[in-house]
Amino acid sequence: MIFDHRTAVVTGAAGRIGQGTARKFAQYGVKLYLADIDMERLDAFAAELRSTGADVHSVFMDVCDLTSITTAAETILQDAARVDILVNNAGVWPRATALESSDDAWQKTINLNLNSVFRLSKIFGQKMKEQNYGRIVNLGSIAGEAGLPEMCAYSVAKAGVIMLTKTMAMELAKCGVTVNCVSPGMISDTASPTPGTWLGRSGTGDEVANAIVFLAADNTGYITGTDLPVDGGRTLGPRTTTL
Repeated sequence: MIFDHRTAVVTGAAGRIGQGTARKFAQYGVKLYLADIDMERLDAFAAELRSTGADVHSVFMDVCDLTSITTAAETILQDAARVDILVNNAGVWPRATALESSDDAWQKTINLNLNSVFRLSKIFGQKMKEQNYGRIVNLGSIAGEAGLPEMCAYSVAKAGVIMLTKTMAMELAKCGVTVNCVSPGMISDTASPTPGTWLGRSGTGDEVANAIVFLAADNTGYITGTDLPVDGGRTLGPRTTTL
């Protein structure tokens, strides 16, 4: 994969997939602006990456708050001048059925998982359009593809992320900007046996990161509007045989 002096913003960078993505970008010499609400964990991780020679900056961002998003984005753009890659990774998956979910919990889940993606993509997408180059990679979920019981609001939010990805990909297609989505399923710290996937195991954050970094590369610019499941075949259908 090729990254020609690129700068990336990764949200939710203190988490499992965020850290894996940042590490892989750093291996390719990508300048990193890592954003999260957990600054203690984020600063420790950023220091770890800097010890390897990576160019890393940590930024506080509460993706539930528009003012925080705007302030963080302005700080990044003033310092970096140019952002080539945006990875919308921040998210949470609270459990509740549609009937159990309060209106407040519903709104918070949609705000964190969907509205934040729209807001950040709008801010950095405009800059990418002006520079005639950009890569936006959103984190969807198999919940947004097939739905998951007791995760109603999260499933709806991630379905929205997938459709936002497709729509923005069309709108920015002639501006040198690609917009893609990666949809993980059954991810854990280490690959563990499970009957829930056709591969018979869970995936890892690093395996999701591989897909994100691939879609963010200079030389994958003919891919846009895609939703790439990284789920061990989970969404292919029920595993009903011993094949």
